[in-house]
Amino acid sequence: MSIFFSGILLTAFVKLECKTEYHGVYGQQLILGCIVKTVVDVVDVTIITVTWKRMGAAAKADANLLEYHKEKRELTPGFKFAEPSWNKTNMNVSLLLTNTKMADKGEYECMVTTDVGIATATISLSVTAKYKTPTMSSLPETNIKENTDVTIFCNSTGGHQTGLIWWFDEFGSNWTRSAELVAKEMDNGLFSLSSKFTVLKATSSYTNYTCKVLNVNGAEEGVASFGIQFASRDLGTCCRACYLWYWHLFVGTNSPNGLLDETYGEMNGVFVEFLDKRQK
Repeated sequence: MSIFFSGILLTAFVKLECKTEYHGVYGQQLILGCIVKTVVDVVDVTIITVTWKRMGAAAKADANLLEYHKEKRELTPGFKFAEPSWNKTNMNVSLLLTNTKMADKGEYECMVTTDVGIATATISLSVTAKYKTPTMSSLPETNIKENTDVTIFCNSTGGHQTGLIWWFDEFGSNWTRSAELVAKEMDNGLFSLSSKFTVLKATSSYTNYTCKVLNVNGAEEGVASFGIQFASRDLGTCCRACYLWYWHLFVGTNSPNGLLDETYGEMNGVFVEFLDKRQK
C-alpha cells in the first residue's frame, strides 16, 4: 500500500533500520532489533500499524507473530515488543523472542505504517544449541570381575546438528574407532547422541575412560569421565603375608632363633591362605 500527499509518495519519509542477520541460542531470549527512522526533518511521528510475521515456508496464512493496529495488539505466545511500555510514539518496534526454539529460525518481515509513510524490512535468523554435559554408565554396573567384557555408554542431548563422541582411556589413547555412535533428531529439533564402547577383558590396570562430545565443527562442548567398578579384593591377608616376608628378610635374621622360626611358620601359613583365596 502506498500513501500519497500532494503528489508525494510518503513511503520515502520513513525507513526501518534493522540488522539483516541475527544468531539466536536455543532456550534464550533474543531481540530482533528494528528502529523507525525519518529520512527528512519530520517530528511527532505516530505509528498506526506494526506487523511482524514469518516469511517463506515457515509462514502461516493470516498468522502474524505480532500485530499492532490503532491501539489494539495481537500477540503470538513467545513474541512481544522488546520495549515493555511500548506505545505508538515509540520508534523502537523491535521484536522479543522470549524462549528461542529451533523452529524460530528463518526469515522475518517487519512492516510499519506511520502517519508520514510506510517502511518494511526483512531479517534472517539462525539458531544454534550446544550439547549438554554427557552422562556415562556401564554394563555390568558394579562388582565386575577381572577379564570381563565391559560396555560403557556415553549419552548427550541438545545440539542443533549431528555431533561426535570421542573416547579416551586414562593414558590418553583414542578408542573412538572401536565405539558405536547413534545420532537422532528429537521432536524439538535438537539432536541426541548415544555412543557405546566395549572394553574387552577389562582389568583394573585400565579403569578410567573419558568421552568427549564435539559439535559438527569439531569443537568440544562436553566431557565426562567414568571409572569401571571392579569387585573389591581382600587385601588384608595379602598385606599380612607381605609384611611377614619383609620381617623375615630384613628383621628376622637378627632375632633369636625361636622367634624367627615362629614368625616364619606364621608367614608361610598366611601366604598359603592367601594363595588359596586367589584360586577360588
